[in-house]
Amino acid sequence: MAAFDVMMGTGAAAAAAGVLVLRLSWARARRSAGLNAVGWLLILAGISAGMVAAGAWGVAVVAIIAMGTAAVLLGHAALTSPPGRSRPSERRAHMLPGKGEPLHLGQRVLTFLLAVPGAMLSALLVALAARAGAGAADWHEANGNALALFLLPTLWGVFAFLLLMLRRRGQLLLLALPAAASAAILWLGPQA
Repeated sequence: MAAFDVMMGTGAAAAAAGVLVLRLSWARARRSAGLNAVGWLLILAGISAGMVAAGAWGVAVVAIIAMGTAAVLLGHAALTSPPGRSRPSERRAHMLPGKGEPLHLGQRVLTFLLAVPGAMLSALLVALAARAGAGAADWHEANGNALALFLLPTLWGVFAFLLLMLRRRGQLLLLALPAAASAAILWLGPQA
């Protein structure tokens, strides 16, 4: 247990020191390749020590220490740096219409309904169909569940992004095709 504590402590200290060295290097007028290399090597040594001490758990602990150190340094820099001299942009991204223009609430509500619950439902159907297909392919149940749990948020994000980027006609098609194909697979079974 003592060797574990020493190894984890050394790894955490090395990672934190690596972040400090990188901050020191990046704060200079000209960045130092030598200091950058030392900083990254310290972080690598810290992660390696965490891996030796406790495997993936050790890597996670050391990474949290390194990220916490970086967050403290960034917070300090944000609080102590002088404000910028440039004025904020006056440009608006069509968030609200100008005075006297219609609000287009129907379009806004429809866009929300397509991009959030619509994309989620389509992604859910695809994930469930993939889960059924994994079961038909004799995958272990846990692997099929992991596949579905991976696909749902990933596809939901992809569908929502694409829905917001496509023109109106392509939006419904983007949701309808994968949802219909997946619903058919679920209805008929993956063997059909």
